[in-house]
Amino acid sequence: MSISSIHSGINRLQNQLADLRKKDAQEAKKELDAQVKANRASMEAGKTKSLSTMQSKRREAENAQKDATAATTKRAAIAKDIANKNAELLKAQTALSKEEEKERVKVSKEIERKQAEQLRRQKDIDNRVVSAISSRRVAELQTDSSTESFDVFISHASEDKEELVHELAEKSTAAGLSVFYDAKSIQWGESLRERIEHGLANSSFAVVVLSEAFFKKEWPKRELDGLFGLEMDGRSRILPIWHKISKDEVLKNAPTLAGKLALTTASLTVDEIVEKLVEIVKG
Repeated sequence: MSISSIHSGINRLQNQLADLRKKDAQEAKKELDAQVKANRASMEAGKTKSLSTMQSKRREAENAQKDATAATTKRAAIAKDIANKNAELLKAQTALSKEEEKERVKVSKEIERKQAEQLRRQKDIDNRVVSAISSRRVAELQTDSSTESFDVFISHASEDKEELVHELAEKSTAAGLSVFYDAKSIQWGESLRERIEHGLANSSFAVVVLSEAFFKKEWPKRELDGLFGLEMDGRSRILPIWHKISKDEVLKNAPTLAGKLALTTASLTVDEIVEKLVEIVKG
């Protein structure tokens, strides 16, 4: 049985218990009122000197006593129902705990699998970088752009350009940083892959904008692989920014980044992020 169906069953039982307790309270009031009425009628029957009044009050007392007894009987039945429902509720809560534990174990195993996969990918990073940046391209870069370097490389998904990345790149540049941002750093006719590889290899810091779109795209993940390799070689440093994404989502998709101190657009403006970026780069 699924966790959601168990939750539904628990809610149903709790509602039924609430109804039963309400009915019990109603019957308790009826029982008390009837008992009070019976006692009062008995007292009045004992005090009167009129035979007809005495007989009337005794009948009234008997009827009230019957009502009290009926209410007592109903309360006993309700108490039995409450006990049964409580037993069902306990059973359902126990089942829920077991299913939640199964789900926790499942999630834990999935996280472990992701971490193992990430570690495996990291072991292959150096080979990937070497194969991606061929000796021919290295020679070209040394000839054509030997003096070109960047303070910051911005790795991102294209879906985040308009909302965040473009402004971040513009304001970082205005603050005096040399920024590799594909929209500005790649010219018409240039090789997209080669220019990005050059930007990766010649940037001191890499700002990685982690978002839902980022983890859905293959190219940003490849950039991230390259950045991990460069960081392991001491040639670059990854600076994560969380954009509309939770720690659980980062842990699920990139476990090795979850442990890095990150800035988040949920609590910082672009100006504040740029200010901190300048402090790190210039510091």
